[in-house]
Amino acid sequence: MQMIVEFFYMYITEILGATLLLSTAALTFSIINTIRYKRLLNSHKNLMRGVDSKNLEDILNSYMNDVELVLSQLKDIKTDCSNLDSQLQHCVQKVGIVRYNAFDNMGSNQSYSIALLDNDHNGIVLTGLFGRDSSTTYAKPIQRGKSSHPLSKEEKEVIIKAIS
Repeated sequence: MQMIVEFFYMYITEILGATLLLSTAALTFSIINTIRYKRLLNSHKNLMRGVDSKNLEDILNSYMNDVELVLSQLKDIKTDCSNLDSQLQHCVQKVGIVRYNAFDNMGSNQSYSIALLDNDHNGIVLTGLFGRDSSTTYAKPIQRGKSSHPLSKEEKEVIIKAIS
């Protein structure tokens, strides 16, 4: 026993230094762990806010079901949009109109030509010629910006207007 006491007296400074160093390290780790615990506790509170006595597994399952439903609806919406895009290619997208005086003895630009074209420049040209005693309307099919029927200067102009 005497030997142990002498050992402590001999190395008391080193023992106290080591003890102080270990205590400081333990205190530092304790402070770090306290800070981490508070952050974890705040994170847990944020995660569980708005939840009334449900367990986390039920909440996550409910959210996952909602996500699956939304993904299914998104897939349906994408399909619908794709179908609409393909249908829109064949809808009237380009319109041009020109009013003019078809007859020299008539005034006030009552005659007109209207081009109604889709994205591929297919559609019709409607021409209405108004005279003093009569009016006539013509419809001519248009394929890729051209017609198999003869076109007047105004009808050609209205097609160019619609395309550009």
